[in-house]
Amino acid sequence: MSLIDLIRDLMILRDVFFRAFVLIFSFTIVNAENNNGLILHYSFNGDNVSGNNIYDESGQFPALLSNDAKVEELGDFFILNLGSKNGYLNLGASVGEVIGELEDYTIATYVFIDATTDLSAHGQFVWNFGNSDNMASDQNGTMFFSARTTRFAISETHWSGEQSINRNSAFPKGAWQHLVYRQSGNTGTIFINGESVVSGNITITPSALGNTTHNYIGKSAYRGDAYLRNTLLSDFRVYDSALTESEIINLESNRSNLQQALVLRQLEDAANELLIENIDKVLTDLTLPLVIGNIVVEWESSAPHFISETGVVTRPDIGEDPVEVVLTAVFSKDGQSFSYDYVATVYPWLSDHSSVETDADNITLEGNINNLRANIELPLTGTEGTTIIWLSDQPVYLSDNGILISLSPHGEGKQLVNLTATISKVTESMVRNFEVYVAEDEGYDAYLFAYFLGNGPGQEAVHYAISYDGYNFTALNNNDAVISPDTISSRGGVRDPHILRAPDGMFYMVLTDLYVPNDGWSNHAMVFLKSENLIDWTHSVVNIPQNFSEFHDVTRVWAPQSIYDEAEEKIMVYFSMRQPGGYDIIYYAYANEDFTGLESSPQQLLYHPDEVACIDGDIVYKDGVFHLFFKTEGAGNGIKKAVSDQLTEGYVVQEPFLQQTNDAVEGSCVYRLINTDTYILMYDVYMRGTYQFTKSYDLENFEIIDHLVSMDFYPRHGTVIPITQVELNALKAAYDDESTAIRNSNFKKQNFLISPNPASDYLLITHPGYLNDEGVISVYNLSGLKVMEAEAGTDETVLNVKHLKPGYYLVQLSKRNGESEVIKILLK
Repeated sequence: MSLIDLIRDLMILRDVFFRAFVLIFSFTIVNAENNNGLILHYSFNGDNVSGNNIYDESGQFPALLSNDAKVEELGDFFILNLGSKNGYLNLGASVGEVIGELEDYTIATYVFIDATTDLSAHGQFVWNFGNSDNMASDQNGTMFFSARTTRFAISETHWSGEQSINRNSAFPKGAWQHLVYRQSGNTGTIFINGESVVSGNITITPSALGNTTHNYIGKSAYRGDAYLRNTLLSDFRVYDSALTESEIINLESNRSNLQQALVLRQLEDAANELLIENIDKVLTDLTLPLVIGNIVVEWESSAPHFISETGVVTRPDIGEDPVEVVLTAVFSKDGQSFSYDYVATVYPWLSDHSSVETDADNITLEGNINNLRANIELPLTGTEGTTIIWLSDQPVYLSDNGILISLSPHGEGKQLVNLTATISKVTESMVRNFEVYVAEDEGYDAYLFAYFLGNGPGQEAVHYAISYDGYNFTALNNNDAVISPDTISSRGGVRDPHILRAPDGMFYMVLTDLYVPNDGWSNHAMVFLKSENLIDWTHSVVNIPQNFSEFHDVTRVWAPQSIYDEAEEKIMVYFSMRQPGGYDIIYYAYANEDFTGLESSPQQLLYHPDEVACIDGDIVYKDGVFHLFFKTEGAGNGIKKAVSDQLTEGYVVQEPFLQQTNDAVEGSCVYRLINTDTYILMYDVYMRGTYQFTKSYDLENFEIIDHLVSMDFYPRHGTVIPITQVELNALKAAYDDESTAIRNSNFKKQNFLISPNPASDYLLITHPGYLNDEGVISVYNLSGLKVMEAEAGTDETVLNVKHLKPGYYLVQLSKRNGESEVIKILLK
C-alpha cells in the first residue's frame, strides 16, 4: 500500500468517526432535552420527508413545503432551504393544538440568511403562529419573530395590539446563527448564539391566541409582507418550558459545524459555477479571478510556458498540436480550502491566410447598428493577430473610427452607412463590408414634466415644468397649476398626470379623479383630456362603477396611463382598481374614438404571482418587449417590472426591486433621453418629498444620477415626454416663462464642425479657413448661461468638457469682428 492510499483510508475512517460522533452527540442532546418539554421538533431529516410533505420527529404534525422551498443535505446536516421564490414551510393547523397551550416556552432554530438578502421591507418572518394569513384585516391574533429588526411580537388582534421586544437592528447575515426566543413568566428574551441580546415585558402568552390555525416558517401573517428569502434553517424546536441559559447554550453546539459545512458548500459552488471563457479553445490570455465574493482563489498551472498562473497565454507555433493545460484553483475562506481542476486547451497559431479569414468571419459590431444613436466600437485587431482598418462611406454621419458625427436629419429617415473593414496579416488581406443605419433625429428639443404637488388643499392639480436636457427641470407658471382641477374633475382634484403623444398628432392626458382632503383615498373615476397644443384641453370624467356594473363596488381607481396599440390602432388606457376584500389590480381597456370613455369593460392586465397589490403602472416598449413598471405593495414595497412580448397579456414579474433606495417609493416613470439609447427611471420618494433619478441602457441595470438632476419645485407622481421647439415656445409664451437662451439670426452651421456629437470627454472643433486670426469658443447651456470659454486656434481646437453635466449645449465660435456661428451638441 502506498503512502497516498494509507492517507486516503485514514481520511475515510476520520469521516466515518466524525459522522458517528455527530449523530451520537445530537441524539444525546435530544434525549436530554426531551425531559425539558420538547413538544415540537422538525429536524428536516430526509427520513421524515416525502415529496413536499415533512413530518416532525413524532410524526404527528405534517408540514407542507411551498413555493419551491425544499429540504436538502448540508454536509452531515439536513436543512430547510426557503430559496429565492417566496418559499416557506406551512406547518399546518394541527401544530396550533400545542401552541395554544403554551405559557412559559422556548422556540429555537438555526438560521442562515444570505449576505445579499435585503431585510429592509416589512415582513421577513422567521416563524409565525397565528390565526390568519390576512392579519391586517382579520385582526384575530398572531405571534412571530421578524429578522427585519430582530423582533418578537405577539398580539391578540394585529399590529395595533402588539407587545414586542426589539433589538432594532437587522438579524445577522452571512453566517449561521442560533436563534432562541424564551418566555419566562412575563419576561421575553431573544438569544443569539447562546447570548441574550434583548429582553422585555411580555404579558400575552400563546394560550391567549388559542389553537393557532395559520402557522409558518418563512412567511408573514400579513398579506403583502416580504417573505424571508435566501435563508436556510436547521433543527426547529418548540419547548413548553423556559430553558435555562446553559440549556440554550447546549442547543447551539452544532453552529460551528454547520458553518464549516456551509463554507465548504460555498467553496464547491464557487468552483462549479466559475466559467473560464473559451477554455476549450484558448487563443488569448485568460482572466483567472483571484477573488470571488469573499472567497480567495489561488492558481497553479501544469504548463506555465503555455498558460501562466496569471492567465498569460503563449500559443504553440503554426503547425504544432494543441496543448492541454491543467489549471488548478484553490478556493479558500475562513481557514477552509477546496481545490478544483480546469482543463484548458491552447490552440496553435494559424497561417497568415487562415488568420485573416478567421478574424474576418469573427468580426461583430456591438450596439444598435439598425438604429445607431451612439458611437460604435470598431475592433482594430483580431484574435489571430490581424490588423483591421475601417473606412466609412458617409463620414459626415459616422467616422472611420466609429464616432457618430451626426444623426440623419429629421424627416429623412435612417441614413445607411457602409463600413468597410480591411483585415490584414503580413501579405494576406481581405475585405468585409458592414451596413450601419444611423438613426433619424427625432426632432425634439426639450422635455415636459407634468406633475401634481401633494395631498393638501389646492395641491391636486396639473403642473408643468420644462427641461432642455432631461436632467434639470424648471417649473412653468411660477409652479402654479396650468389646468384648474375644478373645471375637469368630478371630485375637485386630479393626480398622477400622464400625457401621450399619439400618431394623429394629438395629446391625450389621463389623471386620477380624487381630492384627498374630502375623499380620503377612495375614488371611482378617471379624467380624460385631449389637446392639440398641450395648452387647450377638452375633458371627460370616466366613472367606472357608473359605466360597468361588474365594478359597481370599486373603492379605488388610481394612476391611469396610456399607450398607443399599433396592432389595434387604438389608445389603450391602463390603471389600478380595488374592490372590497381584495387588493389593487392593474387593468386595461381601450379608449373610445373621441377619447371620452372606454370602449368596453376593463380587463386584468397584470397577474402578480403573489396576489398582492400593484399600482402605478408604466409601460415602455423596447426591442420587441413591453416592460411594465409598477409599484408592488406585496412581498415588500417598491418598483418592480414585468415583461411580455404582447401588450395586453403574458406579463411575467421579474426580480429584483428596481429602486435604488430603502425609502418608500411610488409613481415611477421611464423616459428615453432624446436621440440616445439612455433611459431614465425616476420615482417619487414620497415620504421625503423628493424624486430619485436613475439611468439605464438596458432597462435591467439602473444607476443613481441624482447629482446630475435639479428641480426648482417639489413634484409628486408625474411623467415626462419630449417636445419640439415650437411646442416649447408655445408653452413658455402661454405660461409667462422669462428664461432666456442665445438668440442670434446670424448663427450658422456650415463653417465649422464638432466631433464627436454626442460627446463625453473631449470636443474636436474644426474650422479650416473660417478664422483669419484667433477667435473665441463659448459654450452655453440651453438657459443661456455661459459655462465655458476658450481661445480658438486657426484651424482646429480641442475642448475638454469632462467637467460639464450631461445634456444639450450650444457651442458658439466667434470671430474678433463679432461674427459668430453655433452648433447644438449633446454631452453624455
